[in-house]
Amino acid sequence: MKKLICLLTTFLSLFFMMKPVEATGLKWEISKSKTATQLDSNYQSQVALSLPSKSENLVSDVVFVLDKSTSAQIENQALEMLEQLKAQIEKTDAKVKVGIVIFNKTAHVSSWFNLTSQMSQIKEAIQQEITSGTNSHAGLLAGKELLDNDKEVEAQRKYMVFVSDGITYMYNQEPTVTAWSFENDGSVLNWAGPDNFKSKYSDSIPEWNTYFKNVKNQLESQGNKYDYIYGQTPTVSTPVLESNQYLNSVDKALYYTNDTYQNMKEEGYHCYVMKANGQSHYPWATSFMEYLSNNEEVSFDAIQNDIYYLLDKGSYVEDYIGQGKDQFGNEYNFDFVNEVNQFYMMVGQKKYTPEMIEDDTCYHYGFNKQNDGYDYELYYYSGVEEHFIWKMNVPVTQFDPVQLIYTVILTNPQEQAGEYGYYDEDGHLNKDNLKTNIRATLHPVDSNGNALEIEDFLNPTVSYSVQNTKIQENPKQETKIQTAKKSVKTGDEQMIYPYVVLSLLTISIVSVLKRRLEE
Repeated sequence: MKKLICLLTTFLSLFFMMKPVEATGLKWEISKSKTATQLDSNYQSQVALSLPSKSENLVSDVVFVLDKSTSAQIENQALEMLEQLKAQIEKTDAKVKVGIVIFNKTAHVSSWFNLTSQMSQIKEAIQQEITSGTNSHAGLLAGKELLDNDKEVEAQRKYMVFVSDGITYMYNQEPTVTAWSFENDGSVLNWAGPDNFKSKYSDSIPEWNTYFKNVKNQLESQGNKYDYIYGQTPTVSTPVLESNQYLNSVDKALYYTNDTYQNMKEEGYHCYVMKANGQSHYPWATSFMEYLSNNEEVSFDAIQNDIYYLLDKGSYVEDYIGQGKDQFGNEYNFDFVNEVNQFYMMVGQKKYTPEMIEDDTCYHYGFNKQNDGYDYELYYYSGVEEHFIWKMNVPVTQFDPVQLIYTVILTNPQEQAGEYGYYDEDGHLNKDNLKTNIRATLHPVDSNGNALEIEDFLNPTVSYSVQNTKIQENPKQETKIQTAKKSVKTGDEQMIYPYVVLSLLTISIVSVLKRRLEE
């Protein structure tokens, strides 16, 4: 009953720290890992839970794709966010690279800048002024190319901020438009511009999912027959009397912009949409930007938090200690070594040892005590379903890895000679015997305080070997000694010589005593 009360108390405290999760349609996996060392001569393994993953390179990419019409206010907010992010990561070994794309009819791409050492170059790139034309497709293509080509950074550490008023009527890296014919004051024209949308659809705003589906179908038949490079003279135009049956420049520009943006999200990049300067003069353009953003207002503060924080306070891990059957059907059982000198935490380069917290219902420990409590806590429950809960009372950043390092011991190694288990340090091979834990589950809370879907860690596995060694005395002697040697693969060869010497010494002593008694 006491354990039940402790469990209920723990879960209630975790529950009230969270806000319900809202469906966003796209799920990013939280970077995490669990590793285990090979069993030592005492059948112990050191296990490490890591957030983010122990092997993750602490480098992040941030790309801004900015419309030429981006207001000075938005530019200053972006720079302020980067200044604050710079101050945060300067305390760590992490690195943030910043790429800038400014687009008009083409994309103007900067090289990568190091946030901590090249802030002045970043400011200059963001505040550059260009004019003429608008080609958001080219801007996003350039932003995507920057992120795609950086192979040293994982997708979940790549961020793209798209700022535009939504007005676009060109597409492709080389500005391309459609020779779409329309009648104006008795004249037949085919020039490209944002007014093409109203000429075709009047003042109506489409349902965007249906709209893009229809555009895709029309592209299959129309193709690029009426395309031409902006600024040049078209050779063929759509029939003016059937103009509404053909795609115009705005149709294609919107379709390709949306398609590229969605592809970036599917790659696993964190993508954000912001309006360049409030409401556009073209209602369809404002509506399009709202569609891309899923009608969500995003601030630079929120983007900064997403870049800097991996998890918010209230996140926790449940870890059930390993037991089961090995590949021969033998039962095995691991125990958590519940001694304060056998587990600890690392936050970046800082080590925190556990402090016992008074609790009559379970083993309760705290790490890094503050005036209002501990930054991290561990609740350990022994018994049949042996497990612990590792709770975060402060946010976990992307740049200061947080680790819980603890020890488990195999309580029932086998006596019979053989090779038991399989060593898989981080669980990526998905082996199913001698697992150090039955399961370990992360209950994440994002930087906005929303509880996300739970995620499981991979399960590392270990192994050991048992070897039999027989020693036979002189045939005249009746004593026969057999020793069994258990060995654990640690990379160092175990020596049997001391056991042989000890056995022979014992035989000699027995023989001497026997002769003296006979005298």
